Amino acid sequence: MTTPVDGIVVDLRPGGRFETLMVGDHGSHRMVATFTDVVPPGLLAWVEPASGMHTTSTLTDLGDGTTEVAIHQRHVPEAMRRPEARAGFATSLDKLEAHLMVRTWVASTYGGLAGLLGSVDAWDAPTLCEKWLVRHVVAHVTMPVRLTPERFGAELAAAGGDFTVLSDTVAVRDAALPPADLLDQLRSPELHAWQPPGGGAVGALSHAVIHSLDVTLALGRPAVVPGEAVAAVLDALTAANGAWFGVDLTGLRLEATDTGWSWGAGRTVRAGSGELVALLGGRTLPGGRTPAAA
Repeated sequence: MTTPVDGIVVDLRPGGRFETLMVGDHGSHRMVATFTDVVPPGLLAWVEPASGMHTTSTLTDLGDGTTEVAIHQRHVPEAMRRPEARAGFATSLDKLEAHLMVRTWVASTYGGLAGLLGSVDAWDAPTLCEKWLVRHVVAHVTMPVRLTPERFGAELAAAGGDFTVLSDTVAVRDAALPPADLLDQLRSPELHAWQPPGGGAVGALSHAVIHSLDVTLALGRPAVVPGEAVAAVLDALTAANGAWFGVDLTGLRLEATDTGWSWGAGRTVRAGSGELVALLGGRTLPGGRTPAAA
């Protein structure tokens, strides 16, 4: 059995949902569980009300790119003891681990950006986002902390249903907030857990990574993004063949000069991995390099 990429729901809190669809040769099984203990990223426990099965999962980072997972289960139904069912359960754990890792990367990125902006006076410096200063970018990415779903709906209605208009309006207005408030919001667990509607965990990671690079590349500062997160976003952007931001990748090979990451075939475009993310995000790099002229 396997777990589809879109076949998992994780509400990472005690009492939150953990649902995953496991598909095999002889049918499918949807596991519906409730988290009982959550100490991310190391300890998770959940119960499946339908069967009464209790699962405790301990995840240990071995420091070499792998994670050791120890599982203890009680009240395991006979149907879940079959080899194919155990294989499906293992794939669901792989998906859960990936979800936790993405959330960790998002938190690290926003926390790193807060640390940088708390140590330098750069709030009124330009960024790679056209017309936006650093304070506008931060006001934009922290919007989920300030806007409830109801208020977001009202803001969107006031913007005539145009999300770009809403983003610009909120960024300009909330950029006037005290820097200390914006820094607190960058560090907020609520922001780190947020996912864009329809975008999922990958959308949340891309949002954090791209906008943090809008700031650090423009300031000439080292990236605050974990290298694995940059590679994951590069993979997502190229998997869409540049369509997310309307960048044509036809006939191009992309190579990161600071890592071993590469993609495609054709005319070679070389840049740092963060710069490649920015170019694929439709940005113009400091010095004038554009996606079209990459």
